[in-house]
Amino acid sequence: MTDLIAATAAITNLYRAIGAHLADTRQQRGIRQSDLAIAVGLTRASVANIENGNQRIQIHTLIAASQALGMEPADLITRALEGGEPLVQPLPGGQREAALLARRLIAARDHIDALLAHLKDEQP
Repeated sequence: MTDLIAATAAITNLYRAIGAHLADTRQQRGIRQSDLAIAVGLTRASVANIENGNQRIQIHTLIAASQALGMEPADLITRALEGGEPLVQPLPGGQREAALLARRLIAARDHIDALLAHLKDEQP
């Protein structure tokens, strides 16, 4: 029973660390929760719950969120597990950079839609 409790605690801590790291990265990028939510197909409340460790992030959402934030999912997970600072650089100002970020958010959303369609096609 003690092993099960320890495993459950470790998993909970993992999701909390990933959520906190996701929030730190998003904030450093200057992206609002509502904009990230649109990019990954969630509500703003779900993004807040993930960032606060109250909701577990699904792998396809983690991939889309990482891409929308301009980083690799493995980097986000590794840095979260190690307790390191997010590997992000401040986004420079200007319309060109804002347009690039918007395209990344849309591309992440398109990726999720394609993944969900593929998964739906594979179901019996």
